[in-house]
Amino acid sequence: MYVRKTQTLVDDIDHRVDSMKNNAVKQLATDVEVEIGSPLHAEIKLAIENSLWQEAPDLKDKMPDGWLPDEDVTAEFKAPDRRTVRHYFADQTGSKIKIPPKFNRYRDVVIEETYWTPLVVDWLDRQHNTELEKQKISDAYREISNQLVSFMSKHASLNTAIKEMPELKLYVPDSYIEKLERQENRIKSKPKSPTTKDDVEVDVEALTRAAIAHRLTTADKV
Repeated sequence: MYVRKTQTLVDDIDHRVDSMKNNAVKQLATDVEVEIGSPLHAEIKLAIENSLWQEAPDLKDKMPDGWLPDEDVTAEFKAPDRRTVRHYFADQTGSKIKIPPKFNRYRDVVIEETYWTPLVVDWLDRQHNTELEKQKISDAYREISNQLVSFMSKHASLNTAIKEMPELKLYVPDSYIEKLERQENRIKSKPKSPTTKDDVEVDVEALTRAAIAHRLTTADKV
C-alpha cells in the first residue's frame, strides 16, 4: 500500500526516536539510585543532618523526637570543581531525619564537601559520569532525529524513503509498516545513489547501532 509522507508520519518517527532516547537514558539511572536502608542511604542522611546542625552540633542528638519536624528534604551537594547534584531524600527506615525546629522546608539543604564520606564521593562521581553519558546519548539521538527529518523531507512517500534506506524501518512505528506491507505485487526497484547537492547525508551505521541497542535494552520487557 502506498503510504504518503505526512507531517504526522514525520512527527511519529521523531517521537519514536525520542522514546528510544528516553529508554537509553533510563537504563543509566539505575547505577546511581540510592536504595533506602543501604549504607549509602545512611551516610547521605548523616551528611544532611550534620549540615543542618552545623551551627549547634551538640544539640543534634539531644533534641527530643517529638520536637523534630517530620519533613523530607532536598539536598544539594556542591563543590567548586564539581557539578551540583540535587537529591530528594525521603527516609522510610522508621527513624526521622533530625531536622532543626526552625528548618525552612522551602530551601534546599546545601551539603558542603567537608561532610562527604568516601562512599558519598563515589556516588557523586557516578552521578557526574552518568550525567555526561546522558548528554552524549541525548546529543546522538538528537542528531539521528535531525537526519531522519531532513531525509524524509526529500520524499513524498514512506515507500520511496524505505526503498532508498531500509534502515528507516527501525524508526517507523509499526502501524505504518503494517500499511506498507499490505501492498501486493510490489514493484521492486534498486534505490538510486544520491547524485544531487540536495541529497541528505545520513549516518546509517549510527542509526542501526542506536536502534539495535534500543531493542536489546527493551527485549526483556516485551
